[in-house]
Amino acid sequence: MPGAVGQKRVVIADNDNEWLELIRTDLSLEGHVVVASCTSGEDAVDACRQHRPDVLVVDERMPPGLNGVEVARQVRGADPAIQVVLFTNFDEEEIVKGAADVGAVFVLKGNLRALRAALTLG
Repeated sequence: MPGAVGQKRVVIADNDNEWLELIRTDLSLEGHVVVASCTSGEDAVDACRQHRPDVLVVDERMPPGLNGVEVARQVRGADPAIQVVLFTNFDEEEIVKGAADVGAVFVLKGNLRALRAALTLG
């Protein structure tokens, strides 16, 4: 349903393929369009340049490359209109603060309801 009210174009980045599929399925069922899925921070930055999504959902740790906070910094630096949601297991003060400093919303991985709510913020 292209153009539906509340529908977002989304890029997802997570090095865990099972999480990628779960997030893709959940957000698609909510009416969003996943325009790209990536397993590295570098690919996420490239996908955002190419697709210009409304939202990037990114994990914090995707070794060996860029982490989620750095991806958010690069993506928002290039296009501040892209909303970034840092969706991660790592509930550490430094990461939460880093996300806030670059204008990303922090959501603890596993809480799909909170992830869906975060997409309605932007």
